[in-house]
Amino acid sequence: MKDTAKSGWVEKPLGEISTLQRGFDLPKRLREPGEFPLVTSSGPTDTHSEAKVKGPGVATGRSGSIGNVFFVEDDFWPLNTALYVKDFHGNDPRFVYYLLNYVDLARFASGAGVPTLNRNDVHGELYRIPANIEEQQRIVAVLDEAFEGLARARAHAEANLEDSHEIAARALDVLIADLIERNGRIPISEIAAVKGGKRLPKGEETSTVKTPFPYITVRDFTEDGTVSTEKLGFISEEVQKGIARYTISSQDVYVSIAGTIGKSGIVPDELDGANLTENAAKLVLEDGWSNEYIYWCTRSSDFGVQTAEQTRVAAQPKLALQRLGAITVPKADEAEQVELCEKMAYLRSTRSNLVVAYGQKLQDLDNLRQSLLQKAFAGELT
Repeated sequence: MKDTAKSGWVEKPLGEISTLQRGFDLPKRLREPGEFPLVTSSGPTDTHSEAKVKGPGVATGRSGSIGNVFFVEDDFWPLNTALYVKDFHGNDPRFVYYLLNYVDLARFASGAGVPTLNRNDVHGELYRIPANIEEQQRIVAVLDEAFEGLARARAHAEANLEDSHEIAARALDVLIADLIERNGRIPISEIAAVKGGKRLPKGEETSTVKTPFPYITVRDFTEDGTVSTEKLGFISEEVQKGIARYTISSQDVYVSIAGTIGKSGIVPDELDGANLTENAAKLVLEDGWSNEYIYWCTRSSDFGVQTAEQTRVAAQPKLALQRLGAITVPKADEAEQVELCEKMAYLRSTRSNLVVAYGQKLQDLDNLRQSLLQKAFAGELT
């Protein structure tokens, strides 16, 4: 231990500021709901009738999720996937909580499979702290106030993003209801051929090795109505020959009929002609019907209610092709279809811009958070 240039501050190994200790085993069969938090590598996730550590305390991930630090007000039970501070060495517990956030424990994680944090790897790291606990508590008060402000800013950004989603959903429902009131309904089977996809032959699986024959599954369907290529699988030419007539065009609309039933979208042009899973159907539209318009119809609450009514309730719920064809959409001429699509495209663009702004806002907040911690442990907070 030695004095530093900052008066009243000392430099110590982390193990002499806060000694980390592995949590305690507690099999699920022995857990009893109670008043004490069970703390895992992801934080407090359950409760137990007994505590192992007196609060307030600090814990962090030991195995799996590494880097997040948790402050626990009350007595608690840290599980074996967590490390907890066994000894604060006379330091303020909340000050130690901020210090461990500043340390960035994730950089000490090791292990190719499940990341693991070895407490011995961090105990020898040197850090400067105020020797006086009153100064530690002053810094804590400043950080608490600043971090509360950051939390409010994050919550405000999240609320704005959620509001934009709800506004778009409500706008779509209003547009759909208006068309139904003016024009009435028409079953999907009268405007489209409803066709299923195809299961791969027994023993065949998709591969990450790219071929000219992608195979789209429900897991590839995205929330914004397209197809993700991140984990897209591919099949061989030989397998393709056996299921070639079960491909989907970028002019069709897909609808999942098993698993997450009712999830819908349009495949991008680059996946035109891709093979489609048996857990989805394709709507091959007749002339005069826009695939984008039908897609928006399938995103409405009205479509969702009908889908739920038509789905067979069983151990493995499924929406039969015939029942999907019985679902109705609003009648609309080509001009009305274009009008609805243009309005929804505008709302989608607005939300996309908000998502970008939201991401930048979170990055700015994270940068400010780190800047505050750096100032705190450089002795520059006033």
